[in-house]
Amino acid sequence: MELTHEEFQKARRISKEIQSYLESINADGLRSTDLYPILARKNLIEKDKENGLHFRRFLHRLMDLGVLGSLIPQCKPQKNLNNNSFTDWYFYRVYNKDKEPQTVLDKEPRDIKMPELSDVEIDELIKEWSPEVDKLPKRNLSDFDYPKLDTRKSYARAYEIWTSAEIHLMTRAYNKFKKIDKVASLLKRQPSAVKRKLEELNLIK
Repeated sequence: MELTHEEFQKARRISKEIQSYLESINADGLRSTDLYPILARKNLIEKDKENGLHFRRFLHRLMDLGVLGSLIPQCKPQKNLNNNSFTDWYFYRVYNKDKEPQTVLDKEPRDIKMPELSDVEIDELIKEWSPEVDKLPKRNLSDFDYPKLDTRKSYARAYEIWTSAEIHLMTRAYNKFKKIDKVASLLKRQPSAVKRKLEELNLIK
């Protein structure tokens, strides 16, 4: 199974929080159990009764996928001295070329491409962003002739006037989804209308 977009983003948020925390206490060599309360308090990892079991499983998954060092460079896994089947997770600050702690990590590691969103992840974002669409202004239905009203049965916002707010939302959604039909689903417009507007803005050719 490949790395998901959600896992990518989660790993980067965890990495930034770990870097920030290690810098704030000026320390290195902390273990996953030391960092678990910090990350759980920030809701970056799922809470459990085993002092970070879900966190360690997530680190294992990233390591098995070969992306741990790229996404959470602070983490240095080591085989347990008493049991080679177990891994101990240690964390150290990341330094820049000037040997100073690297406060702001790159948004995207150079050696790994951010995974595209799955349809399930996109549908979740559509649900999350739908209230923004509902706030957009609506024309009076009396302005529409029968063919337009018939189209509105399938596309609830067909033939609405494009506002700057909707264009901003469309642009944000397309940059995130990379799928015109999903953007159209969010905006409740015809895919052909969304495609034309994206072309007008030179976002697609």
